[in-house]
Amino acid sequence: MVIELRENAVSAHKGGTHTVANEERTDRITEHADELRVQRTEEELAAGTREREAGEVRVQKNVRTDRESVEVPTRHEEVTVDRVPVEGEASEAEIGDVEVSVPVTEVEVVVSKQPVVKEELRIRKDVVEDTQVVEEDVRREEIDVEDETTRRVS
Repeated sequence: MVIELRENAVSAHKGGTHTVANEERTDRITEHADELRVQRTEEELAAGTREREAGEVRVQKNVRTDRESVEVPTRHEEVTVDRVPVEGEASEAEIGDVEVSVPVTEVEVVVSKQPVVKEELRIRKDVVEDTQVVEEDVRREEIDVEDETTRRVS
């Protein structure tokens, strides 16, 4: 008995398992009782997902120095010494070494710096779900049966 499945020749023997070479794979043909069983297979497309790194977001802080000017009101005292001629007699007690001290004040500008938080960056990641259409070729076996038997009709 010889069975042909599209360009592949298969020979069947009693009580055994037979294989057919089709490109680079092997088909299973088995005999059970009085029948021959041939399996037909096809590929099914299955798609899934996997997580991968898609890049990164980098935030870098740099220090920049700018010159600022601030007007600060100040004040200071100035001393003026005037010599004015005086007429009159002086007493003996008035003659001698004398020192007079007059304090003079001014306002000194004092500069200090302190860090102040002005802004905050809030970085977050949102998960966005979407769908993507994937197309791929899949293979399927087809079976053609040709019956060339001749029967006698009574």
